[in-house]
Amino acid sequence: MLAEIVAARDELNRALDGLTSDDMLVTGVVGVWSIKDVLAHLVAWESEVVTALNHVQNKRMPAIMKIEDIDEWNAEQYRINARRPAAAVLADFEGVHRMLHHMVADFDEQHLADRRRYRWMEGEPLWALVEENVVLHEREHAEEIAAWRKKKAN
Repeated sequence: MLAEIVAARDELNRALDGLTSDDMLVTGVVGVWSIKDVLAHLVAWESEVVTALNHVQNKRMPAIMKIEDIDEWNAEQYRINARRPAAAVLADFEGVHRMLHHMVADFDEQHLADRRRYRWMEGEPLWALVEENVVLHEREHAEEIAAWRKKKAN
């Protein structure tokens, strides 16, 4: 499971490799978002996953399970992070990911894979929460960034 997290981050880092600080601020990478905005978006979701794992460890249902309108939540996170400097977003991008890695490592693999352990997961293992909101999410945005870079190069 940790290997999947590492592999997804490696894909994203390859998509980011060689970008300048000016590149980070160009809009239109994903919708109107810049790469800085995409990274802030990923940080927001990974922060939610870290918080969720902490809630699970404390036998509480994670707040992430209560997000009803994902588009609205994403828009709110964009508004919160739009004016943040790229350097701050990049620091969080690294720091939150390190925390996520530590949180996942704290869980017994059996607990992450058990489909019945966490009722609020509705038959899915806890790992699915991490996979959907971190692994698949980072791969999705890595592909979008790579496509933007290819289009920009042509």
